[in-house]
Parts: sequence; C-alpha cells; structure tokens
Amino acid sequence: MKTFYPILLLIVFCLANANGQEGWTRQSTPYSIGLSAVFAIDSLNVWASGQEGLIIHSVDGGLTWDSIPNNAQKGIYTIEFLNADTGFAGGRDNGSIGPGLNSLVQRTTDGGLNWEFQQMPGGSQNSIMDIDFVEGPPGEPMQGISVGGLAHVWNSKDGGETWEAANGDCGEGNFNSCFFSDFLTGWFVGTPSNVKPYTIMFTNDGCASFVEQTDPVEVKLNGVCFASDLKGVAVGNAGTVLYTSDGGVSWEQCSDDDIKVTTWFSVYLLENGKAWAAGNDGMIAYSDDWGHSWELQESGLSDPLWEVFFINENKGWIVGGFSESIVLSTNNGGSGSTGIQDYDDEGSQSNILEQNYPNPFSRSTQISYKLKRSANITLAVFDLSGRKILTLVNEFQTAGAHSVDWDASHLASGFYFCELEMNNEAVEVRKMLKVK
Repeated sequence: MKTFYPILLLIVFCLANANGQEGWTRQSTPYSIGLSAVFAIDSLNVWASGQEGLIIHSVDGGLTWDSIPNNAQKGIYTIEFLNADTGFAGGRDNGSIGPGLNSLVQRTTDGGLNWEFQQMPGGSQNSIMDIDFVEGPPGEPMQGISVGGLAHVWNSKDGGETWEAANGDCGEGNFNSCFFSDFLTGWFVGTPSNVKPYTIMFTNDGCASFVEQTDPVEVKLNGVCFASDLKGVAVGNAGTVLYTSDGGVSWEQCSDDDIKVTTWFSVYLLENGKAWAAGNDGMIAYSDDWGHSWELQESGLSDPLWEVFFINENKGWIVGGFSESIVLSTNNGGSGSTGIQDYDDEGSQSNILEQNYPNPFSRSTQISYKLKRSANITLAVFDLSGRKILTLVNEFQTAGAHSVDWDASHLASGFYFCELEMNNEAVEVRKMLKVK
C-alpha cells in the first residue's frame, strides 16, 4: 500500500524551503478581499480570515490557499485553532444571529468543514476583535477569552463549547486585543469609552475583576502580546511601542525614532525575547531584546498589515490589505537584504500542478497541470486518511498543458488530495474541497 501522508509532508516541506527567500516573501492569493487575522497550527497548517466572511486555509505553509465556506456575512477579525480540528473565528455578523446581535463567534470541530454560530450571553452590537485560548487548570479543558467591546468580555471554561459574560467591570468601550499568559492572568488594550481614547486593562483572577494599568503616552493601543507573566509588548497609534518587564505595573515607551513613523496594529513576542510588529504603510519592525530596541524590516508594500504570527524565531506570517489579500511569510525571521520577493508563477516548480477549478466544488471539477518536459505521468486522488480513491492519469505525456475532469458526485463531502507524479517521483499535491 502506498504511504501518502509522508510523501505529502515531504513535498510541501521541500516546496516551502525551495520558495523561502531571505526576508519576507509574498504568497500568491487569488482573493480581492483584505485579510485581518492569521493563525498557524504548525509550519504547514495555516489559517487566515478577513472581510466579507472570508476564511482561507493552507496545508503547505502558505504556498497555496483554499477558501473555506462558513456562516459569516461580514468581517472576520480574529481566528484561532486549538488543534487541527477545533477552531474559532470572531467578527461581525450581518444580522443572521438575531436583530441587533452582531457579535459573531463561529466554531468548527472538523477542521473547517462545518461552522456553527455561538451566541454570546447578553448579546452585543460590537464586533468580536480577538479570541485567545490558554491551558486551563490541571485536568480541566482549555480556557477561552473573547472580546467584543470593552463592556463585552466573555470567557469559556470548557474549551470553547459555551461562553459566559465576565463578572468584572471593565468599562463601556472597545477592546482591540487581549492576551492571557495563563487562565487567570491577562491584558486587554483598546478604548474604554468615548471620552477616554486609550487604556490597558489587567486581570489576575480570570476576568472576575479588572485593574487599569498606566499608559505612559496616553495613546490608543491596538495589539498586545506577552512571553510570560512579566514580559510583554503593546503597540498602537502614532508609532507607539510599549514594553514591560513587571507584568504591566510599569510600561515604558520605546525611544527608537525609526518605529515612530506609522500606526502599529499587531505585535508577536516569543519566549526568547524576539518580537515583530506589523503596521500601516506596509511597515514591519523587529526586536531581539524584549522590545527595548527595534529595527525595520523591508516589505516592499504600502498597504496596511493587520496581524503578525510566529511559531518560532524563523517561521512567521503577516496578513493585510484592503482590496486584495496580502500574505507574507518568512523562513528566517524576516532578516536579509533582499526584502520581499514576489511569488513567481512561471519559475516556481509548485505551479506544475494547478489548483483544481472550481474549488470548492459540488459534483465535478477540472484538474490542470503543465509539464516542462515529456514524462511518464500519474495523477491520483486520495482521501484524508491517505487512501487512494482513483487514478485519473497513468501514461506517457508530452510537454505542455494538460487537464482532466474528475466526477466526484458519488463521493462524500470533505477534503481530498490530488497528487501529480512524473517518472514515479511525486511533484506536487493540491487540496480539494467537495461540498454538498
């Protein structure tokens, strides 16, 4: 029996490294909608979300993306997964939940095949701007926190199955971001009310109570991230970058003039003290000393970059854009003199096998591929378990463009993989989604 999954992982790993340039690489996305959030389960399994209910998923580190059907009609501003199956997306609904109840949280337990609405107790007309999950007490499920306005903070003690309103009084404005270092300790940044345009709120009892921490520059903050209970970074308007080494008892403003040139929307801090910030005008900043000092990294863009996410000090992603989806990735922490590299459709081996169209599809779909030389070709379809469903092509073919139609009307809905082999060597894999 053919072992498909190791081949798949080897292929996408090699492709990711083959396309990895110094600095930041722009990935190819066919969507004309801005992206607001990004989350990676590992170096290959990446999710992103954006305007008009867009959710996209990649199984090859961002080289290719699939649009995932869901229930949202408006923006999805935050996305987070607990594992490969269970994930949450938050944003703003278009009234399908109920009149005036626009705070949208969706949950999937099957890797994005199906999404269900989750009603936030008490209702809200505020958008859900951030969702964070952390390990719960020993022997208990993960703890979740979602924010949709400063007066609307919800937490979950059962891994996100149900939500309850936080007990503490935390104001009547809007939170932009939250971060919890454990199930009790967390920070929230945003706008507490119409008359006060800035705040940092802190809880050390799991949202039973809140304490306001001092923002030394009194500027609205948009993102916050901590590496421990003590060390954290917050970013915001007017080029503001703050750091703390005492859990927010005191916050200090970074004095680097280079970073005071734009609005910063998101920050990600690792446990080794390395941090990245993403902001307006295509700006990216990097620190290797817990946010004390920063240097700019080249993006080659002028569009807003809304969120940054790293899984280690080398591998990370940034998403953004207004009228088009922007995905940047790096394999070396964004360093290097070459800056951003455009995705090369003609020169990249990963474009030999094109994405099937349409995708998702309900009955049949067309699979196209280009051969740079004549070869013995095998084109086969596998299910999620790695079992071969059928072989579409198994013959010698000449160089050039080829296509084949696949009728999958008799198969169940779900994800399938198409693998192209040349001369008995795997070349590339594409993920396909069949829907009802």
